[in-house]
Amino acid sequence: MVKVTTPIPWNDVDEKVKDLITARSEAKQDRNFELADQLRKDIESLGYLINDVAGGNTEVMKLGDAGVVAKKRFLLLFGSGEIAPISVDIYRSTFLQLGKRDLTISLITTPAGFQPNVNSVYGEIKDFMLAALPDFNLNIQVVPVNTRVDADNNEYVKQIQMSDILFLGPGSPTYGIRHLMGSRVLRAIIDQVKSSATLILASAATITFSAHSLPVYEIYKVGDELHWVDGLDVYREIWGSTTIIPHFNNREGGVELDTSYCYVGKDRAEKLISMLPKDSKVIGIDEHTALIIDLETQEQVVRGKGAVHAVQSSL
Repeated sequence: MVKVTTPIPWNDVDEKVKDLITARSEAKQDRNFELADQLRKDIESLGYLINDVAGGNTEVMKLGDAGVVAKKRFLLLFGSGEIAPISVDIYRSTFLQLGKRDLTISLITTPAGFQPNVNSVYGEIKDFMLAALPDFNLNIQVVPVNTRVDADNNEYVKQIQMSDILFLGPGSPTYGIRHLMGSRVLRAIIDQVKSSATLILASAATITFSAHSLPVYEIYKVGDELHWVDGLDVYREIWGSTTIIPHFNNREGGVELDTSYCYVGKDRAEKLISMLPKDSKVIGIDEHTALIIDLETQEQVVRGKGAVHAVQSSL
């Protein structure tokens, strides 16, 4: 695979490399091309590439920016479609703003940890990202935090601490809550996002990280009474306390069964929302749609096929 690089600002170039670039420009002006070629090799030996562009200018690129801290941090919330075609441009446009091409991504499996095919589920996400984003040098690790014991595993904590991007996705919201609540892995996720990482949450994980979490399976499949579960409330620490309802405009039930509002349907959802404190912020995210929050500026952008809905309070 070809290593992808990107030009860096002149002020970020090492002083010794700047001197070599200046000397190379002078050698080219003197038509001493043998010296210019040697100086190019000297520059490359210091971990930089140069590219001569129109107007006599030179682009400078750093080889291997894995150790560079990302310039920005984002929170991406997918209603669904995290490995659908619509996600490619969402990922790409967001990753480009990080200011680096060498990106370490940790796919944390907890919401689907109970599923026998959990490795296949997150392996598919890994394969999708690698195929869809060839203009980045992606180091993608599946972090198998499937149990409460796993959630305190020091090796998994270290992997999270080395990550530029953290991803949690499909599965069961309440399973994710039970196994991450109060864990070292959860603390590492929060600290890493506060420090430098971008956090991507899709489907079940958007609920798991909410202030109040919708127990989808328990209501939709098991038939439990309408109720909420205390969520991890991670948004409070990085954005603002919020309750997310993904799959907001789901229509899998057809005309006979309302599966909107993440499968529970509008009627039951309205009763559920009436049970929440009046000052609770509740947001619905449509299928194949992402809400992107810049964690520095708090600017919010909606991308994809659908919309984001202020169910209670305002965006």
